[in-house]
Amino acid sequence: MKKNISLYIMGEKFDMSLDEEFFEYVKDDLLKLQNPTPKELLFFILEKNKKEYELLEKLDKFLKY
Repeated sequence: MKKNISLYIMGEKFDMSLDEEFFEYVKDDLLKLQNPTPKELLFFILEKNKKEYELLEKLDKFLKY
């Protein structure tokens, strides 16, 4: 089932349709993006990239062995 949402990020409106399961997965992140300060946005991006980087490193090690 699709969920229609509207987001305002940095003064711009985004209308999108997301699968309900994916929406539940990203809901907290979308709320953080609604009215972030530049510092909050920077740390949010770095946190996400760090998690992705660590996951890819683990996956890479797993696939090598």
